[in-house]
Amino acid sequence: MAEELKLDSLKEIKKADYIKAFKNKAVWKKAKAVIILVDYKLDGKKSVIAIPFRKETEMKAEMKRLKKEKIHIQKKSGGGSIEFTKIADGMSAKVEIQVGGLSTEMLLMKGQPLFDKIKVKLEALQTAEAMAEAAESAAEVDPNENLPEDNFSDVVEEEMDEEGEEVAEDVAEEDASAAEKRIKLTAKKEEGRAALAKMLDNLNKIADKLSNLS
Repeated sequence: MAEELKLDSLKEIKKADYIKAFKNKAVWKKAKAVIILVDYKLDGKKSVIAIPFRKETEMKAEMKRLKKEKIHIQKKSGGGSIEFTKIADGMSAKVEIQVGGLSTEMLLMKGQPLFDKIKVKLEALQTAEAMAEAAESAAEVDPNENLPEDNFSDVVEEEMDEEGEEVAEDVAEEDASAAEKRIKLTAKKEEGRAALAKMLDNLNKIADKLSNLS
């Protein structure tokens, strides 16, 4: 069973367990927000960590705790909304950074290799508040600066590709289901409008007949 991704579990989590947890399609299906940590120390190497959340309020609360407890430096931490969309060549995830000092450039450069593991292309936006926070935290010293990079390249790629495709396919199915519901709802609205138009037409005909009688 994949370990659940939480800030509290990061200190003890191993690389293999993190990969399993990250690729758990169930957590990304319902994710509405995410925290991204760049150059986080994992198994002695600098790694990118992504933690999904079902609610933006939960993400913001954890970002406050991250800053207060100094779990990771602010200039390499970012929290925001995440929205998955079906695109021509797979899936995209639009992340809008709302809190933290992580820049969109760093998110895309360091975060994309991680999301490649689940066949998802990253898009990045940043609110004005997050931009200001990024400027304030730019001078922070990173204690992990001299650690080697870890892009998880030693994890078996065949297994990762198969599971990654499952994540993308499952999110796509979720999107398709939502689209189908919207189509059905639109159809019902159109049926309602047609019924109302017919009713009004009948009332007009009755009014015309009554007018002629008088």
